[in-house]
Amino acid sequence: MYLTLADILLVTSILQSLALAAFLLLPETFRLVSNRLLAASVLTFAAGLGEVFLYSTGLALEHPNLAYVGTLIGLLQASLLYLYAKSLMYRDFRLVPGHAIHSLLFWVVSAIFVVEYYLQPDEVKRQILMSRDHPGVLTSPLLAAAIHLVVLGYLCATIRQLSCFGTTIRQLFSNTENKQLAWLRTLLIGYACVWTVSLLYCLSAHVFKSSASAQWVSAIGAVTGFLFINYLIIHALRQPIIFSGLSAEEMRLAQSDDDPAETIDGIASALLHRLEAHMLEARPYLDANLSVEQLARQLGVPARELSRTINQGLEKNFFEFISDYRIAEARRRLQAADAGTTILQVMYDSGFNSKSVFNTAFKKATGMTPSAYRARS
Repeated sequence: MYLTLADILLVTSILQSLALAAFLLLPETFRLVSNRLLAASVLTFAAGLGEVFLYSTGLALEHPNLAYVGTLIGLLQASLLYLYAKSLMYRDFRLVPGHAIHSLLFWVVSAIFVVEYYLQPDEVKRQILMSRDHPGVLTSPLLAAAIHLVVLGYLCATIRQLSCFGTTIRQLFSNTENKQLAWLRTLLIGYACVWTVSLLYCLSAHVFKSSASAQWVSAIGAVTGFLFINYLIIHALRQPIIFSGLSAEEMRLAQSDDDPAETIDGIASALLHRLEAHMLEARPYLDANLSVEQLARQLGVPARELSRTINQGLEKNFFEFISDYRIAEARRRLQAADAGTTILQVMYDSGFNSKSVFNTAFKKATGMTPSAYRARS
């Protein structure tokens, strides 16, 4: 059997997916719910790539009973990614029987395939395979559209939750680096774009029949699969070490800021004055990992009260509030620094621990980069 470059990429991606899943299922990594969900997700991804491989190499026609198995298993991936994202966002996330509802697409489509394909004679199965224009989808454009729309719905819902999570993080922490799950959001946005293109192709393939375009499906699937699994390997394995998610108390604290019934009537000016005095005298913002809970303990007030006072009294989230003090500190240090002091040292001394965050915040506040600001001073 002759393998094209696309076939080799598919096999490589499948092997990488299986290797990642095997690692995640080792005893020392299996204990984390996020790792179990990620392992299940990459296995379903490998199954989907396997379907494309069978289609590309013609093995599906030789073994018609293997056709569509990868497609059906792959239908679980979007919902597993949704649950995986939740397990990363929330430290106390646990799988419960109610989560089985997310496998509904798999069961419904499997029932359709059993009736329309698997119960048919082998000759009829081969005719179905030869008449299809997209790997893993029956000839019905309605079924193809329905599958794509459900998957896209899950991906969009996950992306939206990750965006809301990023906003929540900024209410609680002064250092959001490696906490916002931006890597996963970027990955899912790209994946959603691929599924959108796939949906458009599926619909157009029923109008414009083309064997050449069908070959492109395998090539695009191979490239997409290779990029997806390698991006996932690079970032996902670091995630449990970087950030373990929000605790139940942190979730309640963030939610209290969004509760309209909790608005402050006549902001506690005394607390604002105490806060300002403490920031100027103790300079807690120099702690790169300062959180709203830590600052509340220093002031001897409930974290919920402090968070609401900053959000509603100053109309800033906690991240912006601390960043303003750090930028002011950096400006003072840049003006007073001698020739041997580097901008990187000023950054660390001012409470920042990310060069990209520092440069972005500094330019937003001053309209120039730190190096240009020092040169002007």
